[in-house]
Amino acid sequence: MNNVYVVCDWIIRLLYLNLLWVVFTILGLVVAGIFPATVAMFSILKEWIHEGKNVRVFNLFLNIYKKEFLKANRLGIILFIISIIFFTDWLFTNQLSGTLGMITKGALLGSGFVFGITLLYVIPVYLQIDGKVFTTIKLAFLIGITYPHYTFIMMISVASLMLLSFLLPMAGFLFFASGLGCVLTFFSMHLIRKIEDRTKKIQNQGKSQMAIHN
Repeated sequence: MNNVYVVCDWIIRLLYLNLLWVVFTILGLVVAGIFPATVAMFSILKEWIHEGKNVRVFNLFLNIYKKEFLKANRLGIILFIISIIFFTDWLFTNQLSGTLGMITKGALLGSGFVFGITLLYVIPVYLQIDGKVFTTIKLAFLIGITYPHYTFIMMISVASLMLLSFLLPMAGFLFFASGLGCVLTFFSMHLIRKIEDRTKKIQNQGKSQMAIHN
């Protein structure tokens, strides 16, 4: 019964969080609302999953949405511009033929794949380093290619959620954003904590060695 209660509790949480994400995205006229709403959603998921805190969801969501509105949209604009560049380049490569066309398309697909990997980590990293936009993108890229096993698991999870949403459209509408955020938050924050612990350990070892030499 306890397990049933936990499952039902998480279903209600994710349903409510998904509803808030949809409402606040629409309030921002979608284009200006989607990134602040996503940052707010990931922030609450971080509190639930890794901090184990019970928070006043609506108040926290609203406060983060307002606080991060400009910075989150700045990140969103940069990612949107990169996406437009990829799309434009793809249209251009369609005009090429022969070996040059194949090489260009291959390079573009490879770059697009790496960009997709970066997107998996970009919001969790953004939250961890307090919204520094260019540093966020750089670190998300480095983490994504440095830990391919985590990245692979996250890609499989995202693909599974997309397939489930396709097979069960109503469930996808009610839970897709919060469910996707939950999966990405769980794996990415676990990895980020692991990296931080390893970094602190190396720093402490360095300080110990310096103390010994002194």
